[in-house]
Amino acid sequence: MTAEARGKISKRMLWIIPGIILAIIGDYCMGIEPKDSTAVSSMISSGWLTIADWRIALSNIGGMVGTVLYTIAALNFIEYLKDKLSRCTDPWDRRLLKLYIGGLLWGCMVFIYFHLACGTLIHNYNVIYEAAQGDTQRAVQAWNRSYAVQAVPYWVSFFVLGITVSGGWIALILKGVLPLKKTWALAAPLVIAGIGFLLEMILPLPFNGFSSGFESFGWIVMFLGGIQAVKRG
Repeated sequence: MTAEARGKISKRMLWIIPGIILAIIGDYCMGIEPKDSTAVSSMISSGWLTIADWRIALSNIGGMVGTVLYTIAALNFIEYLKDKLSRCTDPWDRRLLKLYIGGLLWGCMVFIYFHLACGTLIHNYNVIYEAAQGDTQRAVQAWNRSYAVQAVPYWVSFFVLGITVSGGWIALILKGVLPLKKTWALAAPLVIAGIGFLLEMILPLPFNGFSSGFESFGWIVMFLGGIQAVKRG
């Protein structure tokens, strides 16, 4: 791949920034809750009732546009990775590249679904709670029925994306397949998400949900590392 081609790819990969910023806005629309929010069930938070419909709508729009911009950036990154794959001779390095490429493609398919699913689960509970006239037990029972039909694709989407992208990125960095320092392994989205959860536990914040956008932010950081790798060849 020529330097000119790599230059074009690195520029197109910058579309990840506005795309993921929209996703982060959506994450915080869904994730910010009052400090006194408590768990109603294993997944439901009492703070969900404070999330207005417009916040879910804004999150959905951001997720939709953000997925388009992510796809532009991801497909260009994949073009570079496929070129590297064609020149790679180590069997395990080839497997890792294929795993990571598959994860980036999986993101093109499930980003919008996962974003919409998260918002829908919150919105469903709020509508059901209102219809149940504030009867929490009835609302939870009805919501569990709504959640049951989404549970398998919801969690499969999450775990496949996490394993292929975060796991693949870390392995590629630590094995030296991508021309980046080992510290770039920390740029994996799930690692950045973990940092966000740690900060939320430490910082005396007046609200819950500070860590909501960190996993999405991790995609920007990872792609910035990818851009450096593209430029170096």
